[in-house]
Amino acid sequence: MTYDRAFFDAGIDRRGTNSVKWSAKGVMQEGMVPLWVADMDFACAEPIREALIRRAQHPNYGYTFAGPEDAEALAGFWKRRHKLDIRPSDTLMLPTVVAGLRACVNTMTQPGDGVIIQTPVYGPFTQSVTEGGRVVLDAGLVRDAEGRYTMDYAAIERFLRKGARLMILCSPHNPVSRAWDQEELRALVVLLKRYNCRLVSDEIHADYVYAPRVFHPILSLPETREDTVSLVSASKTFNIAGLQQATAVCRDRDTLALLGRFLERSGANTGNIFALSGTRAAYTHCDDWLDALMSYLRENQDALKELLGELLPHAVISPMEATYLAWVDIRPYDTPHCDIDKRCRKHGVALTDGQFFGVSSGEGFMRVNYGCPKSQLLEGVQRFAHAIKEN
Repeated sequence: MTYDRAFFDAGIDRRGTNSVKWSAKGVMQEGMVPLWVADMDFACAEPIREALIRRAQHPNYGYTFAGPEDAEALAGFWKRRHKLDIRPSDTLMLPTVVAGLRACVNTMTQPGDGVIIQTPVYGPFTQSVTEGGRVVLDAGLVRDAEGRYTMDYAAIERFLRKGARLMILCSPHNPVSRAWDQEELRALVVLLKRYNCRLVSDEIHADYVYAPRVFHPILSLPETREDTVSLVSASKTFNIAGLQQATAVCRDRDTLALLGRFLERSGANTGNIFALSGTRAAYTHCDDWLDALMSYLRENQDALKELLGELLPHAVISPMEATYLAWVDIRPYDTPHCDIDKRCRKHGVALTDGQFFGVSSGEGFMRVNYGCPKSQLLEGVQRFAHAIKEN
């Protein structure tokens, strides 16, 4: 199959499929344009669909397990795309990256321990800490006048001095679109090691980094501790989040064993038959789809910047180095944050409220998902602009 501009322009009709993005109660109404939750409105790569059909044709769907071929497919993909060597023995399958976050918090810290995060950041980071009875230590990111964010190492060190036991890193960072460079990551892991603080890196958006930026796996740095955990998945990369499969990668056997026991007690340690088949196909046969998609998303970035610059010239879009999610500062328009969602609903567009990523750091911001056909993106952005400029 040819994955050209026409393929992605065509999109796919997801209505009537119990799609969260298109049909979530309380969010979506008839006629609304969805630019919110982080999945994309494109048909998946053909080898994934074919693999699922083949597995479905075998008329037994009993208990199953992840075999060596699953870890080998993942390892081959990460070696090919990111030059990272992963041993199959260093992997542990789990349902989702969020499940991995919760498992790491619960096995790598004790109740009452402090866990460092960097807001604005994906909401389940905070939830994983608080729901486990741990304490959120927010070393918020620092934003410059152009909307680009950097790490606040001084804030991180203040929390380390107070005894922080774990840090959760978002790399690349959702929602601010940062692709951390090697020097930034190296400075972080050296600092954490100095204070004997462990690290978990959510790398679910690893494959969405735009040239000339490059993704640097946390496990590729020689300074990284052996007990560092990287959480990865094909779910974002190949738009198969509904299949529910992710992987924890760690070179420390004891850490993996603790995670495995926690997942087993939680009933989250077995493989979904279809997820295994689909993910193997994604990691093995779908690079051409991903490469074509990246080119299309780059064009969508340009279209988004051009249209927002025309309709909301005072809004600031953080530089789009990574992900397919744009972080838009609309504070110059003095729109009360509490009114933004109501206005967007009135004008028929759904975006993600910035406060989902941090009550303070996200106020006055909205996240826009540009992983959709260009026509859908442009229509949604026009509606968003009308909502913000409404008198």
